Amino acid sequence: MNKIHLSSIAGLLAAGAASAATIVPLDMPASGSHASGASFITSQSIAGVTFDISYTLNAFAAITDPAPFINSAGSYFGVGSSNDGAVVGQQQSLDADDNEQLSITIAITNFNAGSSGLTVGDITDFQFSELTIINGTAGNDGIFVSFTGFGDSEVGVDNPTTIDLTTLGNFSSAASTLYIQPDGNQSNNRWSVGGISVSYNIPEPSSVTLIGIGIAGMAFRRRRL
Repeated sequence: MNKIHLSSIAGLLAAGAASAATIVPLDMPASGSHASGASFITSQSIAGVTFDISYTLNAFAAITDPAPFINSAGSYFGVGSSNDGAVVGQQQSLDADDNEQLSITIAITNFNAGSSGLTVGDITDFQFSELTIINGTAGNDGIFVSFTGFGDSEVGVDNPTTIDLTTLGNFSSAASTLYIQPDGNQSNNRWSVGGISVSYNIPEPSSVTLIGIGIAGMAFRRRRL
């Protein structure tokens, strides 16, 4: 009789867990103005599994009446506030002189396993990956990035373009919110968010099936002993 040992099952589990991380550039907000707190989704479909990666944008500024908002050009966006007036370019950037700030919160929603046998808990290592900053207006433009809150354990990046968030000193793989703001108060420190990406791991459904067969075989063997 063929026997399936615990070491074989451990190997199957390791094979399922070793799948390469999927890196996903998130869809930018549609062109136009969006209220602070608006959420946007990027849909995923992998071997019959579907789910959405949702992210929520919260806008902050020194003057809160009227309330700051998100303004998108479609391929980039920023924070609009009263100091921006009717200047669309400034509404689509984060401006240091108005203390404009932005938080980005990510989540997995609308999970549908199909016939895969997977659960939402099988999605692991869901985390921020990269942040792209464009439209800088001065050589000293810079950004503070934090995973814990505005003004807390920040990492400054000068002349930012694309930032590998996973290499920052305060990176947290468990963080679901990213906090960003200009790194000074000079009026020409102004830039836009041109991209956000996240990453995650999910086992192939075939790996889950093999693991199930292995466990069933072990249970059968135990019953025969």
